[in-house]
Amino acid sequence: MHYYIYDQFLTDKKFEPIINRIEARLTDLGINGRTEKLTILKSFSEAVKDVAKKEASTIIAVGNDSTVSKIISLLPNLNITLGIIPIGPENEIAKMLGIPENEFACDVLSARIIEKIDLGKANNYFFISHLHLPASPDLYLDSGTYKISSLTQDSRINICNFEFDKENPQICNPKDGLLEVIFSPGKKQKGFFTSLKKQYTNDSVFKFKKLKVKCNTDSLKALADGHTAIKTPISVEVVPKKLKIIVGKNRMF
Repeated sequence: MHYYIYDQFLTDKKFEPIINRIEARLTDLGINGRTEKLTILKSFSEAVKDVAKKEASTIIAVGNDSTVSKIISLLPNLNITLGIIPIGPENEIAKMLGIPENEFACDVLSARIIEKIDLGKANNYFFISHLHLPASPDLYLDSGTYKISSLTQDSRINICNFEFDKENPQICNPKDGLLEVIFSPGKKQKGFFTSLKKQYTNDSVFKFKKLKVKCNTDSLKALADGHTAIKTPISVEVVPKKLKIIVGKNRMF
């Protein structure tokens, strides 16, 4: 049985034509099922719990990246396959999985190509894409045997499980049983004194299975999948083959 969880933002009337086309296509393909439409009164957690009680085999997240990441964080301990119908802006996760937008995603669901992929875990929160760390000279990563910190104060630091980089599309693979720490340098500073210093212009990448994110001063907030804030200290680890997900033929891994 398929259960379709519609995000709350889809109650906007501008999405009605798209939803009508999606539901018509699902009926044509014979994969229509029950629906849960979120409102102010019903949360993602409540919707997933209700679906789990009904012994659903597949949950379809209808919405955007935020919809997908919130549902994923609730699924790891359930024997449920995840599908996606991306609608609206911010659908990078669906693109990486090879899933087209709107009613065209229905054909991917019908083909039902299932992959088991890794998830990242930050404290008790599961993430599919990345954990973004704030730029701070007081922040460092502790593997237990060595420590890593940024060489520049304005570096961007991401811990990635699955993220597409146009310059290096193979940098993060959600099936390799590893996470990657990626240090991306900030903008070059111009001036006489900075010209005497080494300029770090390339990304630095470190692969790992488990580490801790710590801070020498006050607690800082990291952002999981661009939506959920998690305070340091943070225990980060990869959980191999934790999620069963429906993918398209044009997936990026």
